[in-house]
Amino acid sequence: MPKNHRSGKKIGRNHTTVIDAAEKVVDFLVKLPDVSKVITGHITNGIKTAPASMKIEQKTGCLMIKVRGTKSIQEISIFSKNLEEVQSQLEEAFQQYIQKK
Repeated sequence: MPKNHRSGKKIGRNHTTVIDAAEKVVDFLVKLPDVSKVITGHITNGIKTAPASMKIEQKTGCLMIKVRGTKSIQEISIFSKNLEEVQSQLEEAFQQYIQKK
């Protein structure tokens, strides 16, 4: 399997490509027992160069994460019965990248 693809029981949909900046985030999330599904979503390429960052937004039934690499952004949806705990663990593990609203 290519380096930037993820698969497994918790990885959803057909789109399994992950940008470099999101690899550690996805790998971290699939290991959390509270996470039931990780859906790697839309990738936007060719944006202006900027530092890596992450935004977390709570939606109905999931967390929507936007991970920004130096030249691309990827949306990731996280499903869990305990979204607050997953968000807390994610913020703690990746606090240097989190952008507050």
